[in-house]
Amino acid sequence: MRNLLSLITVFTIIMLNGCAEKNNHTFSISGNVLNIKENYVVLSIIDDIQNNTSTIIDTLKINKKGEFNSVYFLEPAIYSLNFDDKKSVLLAIDKGQHIVLKGKNIEEISIKGSPDTDLLNAYEDYRKESLNRLVNSVRNKISESHNTANEQEIAELRELEVENYKKHIHELTSFIKDKMGTSIAIYPTSIRWNGEENLMFYKELTTNFEEKYPTIKITKKLKQRIQLLEKTSVGSIISNIKMTDATGTIIELDSVKKKYTLIDFWASWCPPCRTESSLLNKLYENYNSKGFEIYGISLDSKTESWVKATEKDHRIWPNVSSVEGFKTPISIEYGITALPTNFLIDETGKIVATNLHGKQLKATIETLFN
Repeated sequence: MRNLLSLITVFTIIMLNGCAEKNNHTFSISGNVLNIKENYVVLSIIDDIQNNTSTIIDTLKINKKGEFNSVYFLEPAIYSLNFDDKKSVLLAIDKGQHIVLKGKNIEEISIKGSPDTDLLNAYEDYRKESLNRLVNSVRNKISESHNTANEQEIAELRELEVENYKKHIHELTSFIKDKMGTSIAIYPTSIRWNGEENLMFYKELTTNFEEKYPTIKITKKLKQRIQLLEKTSVGSIISNIKMTDATGTIIELDSVKKKYTLIDFWASWCPPCRTESSLLNKLYENYNSKGFEIYGISLDSKTESWVKATEKDHRIWPNVSSVEGFKTPISIEYGITALPTNFLIDETGKIVATNLHGKQLKATIETLFN
């Protein structure tokens, strides 16, 4: 049987080489993973990384020895292999790659034959390390000192958490810039792209990617991401937003915005958002009569949680929600992937600043109204 499998593998490679001129989107997947309950694994293509949607492409049959093998004529993309409906492995696959997976079980799978998948895994490892070092470490400190620290100390730690998340995103951008080039693996990273400081880099990256892959679907997705970043960058115009408050009354952004309005995306389950409520209250009290407004958009998924948090935090400014979490249409439209997120706009709807928090938010509002 081993000789037969070797012959099949050799034949697969010959087929791939023979078909290369006819179809540039050829790749193969083979493997030997033991202790799998089902006699197949499911291959899917990731359609939209932002909305986490995928389409099943194929089921690869597994023999009693855990071996599977198949050839595909599909374009470069992000694919996933699902084992026993428990373990999913992401694969960043380019044309001509021969991916080989091996493992004693579904928790210990090694992948060879795909430099793009190697880059994706390296990015994910670095992302987790950076997040733990910069953000989770602060969250742990807050949790450990919650019973001993005062309100001001907790607020300062929450502010540090938000600032460190920005540093985390900056580190991820540097990793992409230094190590990933125009690999297929950059597509999953795009959900964390931001336009505060890095828009020009991501525009150039997408242009270079399009030159390399002018017709594939990922290119279209990356271009859409750039359009979204441009839409939410300083100088762009926020169009009218129509959403309902807790009573079901429609509150339009255009009907409440003033000289300067902070569009605040938050949720009851977001600790930094809740802590920032105190600062927002003070700014609202001091500057609302001078032309400062807040338009709060909750990304909660339960009305009760949203309303209780609004009342407890004394968020007396206009608050709206469709109670759909990150699937809220306006959240998708503006690419909101982390909380808290905000946009400061002037009376014309033009964005004058993005993601101001803590001391920076306080100083900016004070400067505008004093």
